[in-house]
Amino acid sequence: MGPVDPPLIALLLANGITLVLATVQQWELGTVLLVYWCQSVTIGLFTFIRILGAQSPSGEEGGAAPMRRLFLAGFFAFHYGLFHFVYISFILAFAFFGVYGLSDLLGVLFGAGIFFVNHLVSFLWFRARETRSPDELFIEPYYRIVPMHLTIILGGFATALFPGPGLDASVAMVVVFLLLKTAADVWAHQRQHGRTALPAPVGAEG
Repeated sequence: MGPVDPPLIALLLANGITLVLATVQQWELGTVLLVYWCQSVTIGLFTFIRILGAQSPSGEEGGAAPMRRLFLAGFFAFHYGLFHFVYISFILAFAFFGVYGLSDLLGVLFGAGIFFVNHLVSFLWFRARETRSPDELFIEPYYRIVPMHLTIILGGFATALFPGPGLDASVAMVVVFLLLKTAADVWAHQRQHGRTALPAPVGAEG
């Protein structure tokens, strides 16, 4: 049996709880999109922190190293933030024009909180074993969020264009693309942290 990956377990739980809430509360598509937008922003927040605390590239010494990390973190915040500003604008515009509903803001806050805890667990778990440079950390979130959001957007269009006869069919459609999103999220997590060494089992150290 391989080593336990608590962040992956937390990720599965976060997606599972969101899936249950979306089904039980019969969330509208806009609510689901907003929850995962919040997750994506959370990923960016922790990436910003990781860039600031990352190891400098080999051979980079002196005062240039922290200045480079600061520059990369600032540029990442601008670029990533601009992407998500445009993204939230589309979500709100589609909701305003009635393409899908946007309700249950309390559910949005609860879902966002679940994913914040999930990514906090991941950040704390991998922080001591982080070996990637600021440049590598800069690009990593895009490998993670692009598959995730492509799944969400394609599923969102399918749900909006083919809602089915009645609420049950719409909820079923949302559940299907939430399952696809969870699979994309797990793949991205394993890709992102696959090169990060997990701690050895207790008693395995020589």
